[in-house]
Amino acid sequence: MNSRWPRLGFIICLFLAASTALASSEQKLIFRSALDTPAAQYSQALLSEAYKAMGIPVEFITVPLGRSLIESNRGNLSGELARVLEATQSYPNLRAVPYVLFDTDVNLYVNQTKCAGCSLSTVNSVVYIRGAVILENMLQALPSDIKLIQAADTAAARQLYEQQKVDAALFVAYSLPEQPQGFDSMMQTLKTVPDYHMLHKRYQPLLQALAKTLFKLEADGTAARLRQQFGVASPKHQLQSLLSQPVAEFH
Repeated sequence: MNSRWPRLGFIICLFLAASTALASSEQKLIFRSALDTPAAQYSQALLSEAYKAMGIPVEFITVPLGRSLIESNRGNLSGELARVLEATQSYPNLRAVPYVLFDTDVNLYVNQTKCAGCSLSTVNSVVYIRGAVILENMLQALPSDIKLIQAADTAAARQLYEQQKVDAALFVAYSLPEQPQGFDSMMQTLKTVPDYHMLHKRYQPLLQALAKTLFKLEADGTAARLRQQFGVASPKHQLQSLLSQPVAEFH
């Protein structure tokens, strides 16, 4: 939670990583590496298979979650591993691949010992993962007296909640694997939305081909095998009909 990239150092490291990768192949794509959640790990594994099938080399590098959107929108990264469509409203250079990777559940955990029966709008404090667009958009509508605490990743947010330093924790695409010790905890699923792989607009010609490749991996059982491996549920609604539509309409 205390680890922060100095702005200049981060930009230099990102530039060097991108330059090294692109020097070996103009077609090499670079994305932020997956977070420590099953859905993110599954997405990276599935997309690695898809790009391999297409003969396109990819690299996943460490970038802060919030920073990666900025760099993807600028074209310094090739795109986003997995994001909700809301991200394209603030980052208009991103294009969503018309294939649902997984359904994102937004889960709120509330410490019933400190705040029995509380909802998101009535807790005194809540921790969330910095850079998760869907969470940040939801939190903007909360009363101003609620203390919002940013965590660098899922592990840091979980630690703050389990140590009872906050009343609540808001997670995206993640559920606590077990009941925290020392207090009663209640989970509420606030909303569920689909997540998509996204590419910078200069890679728009790849969108339909990549979607078709992902549907082939769905058909041959690769996606199902990886979902089982990482413990990720199948999306409720897949977008096969979108393959016959122009990508611009989807965006």
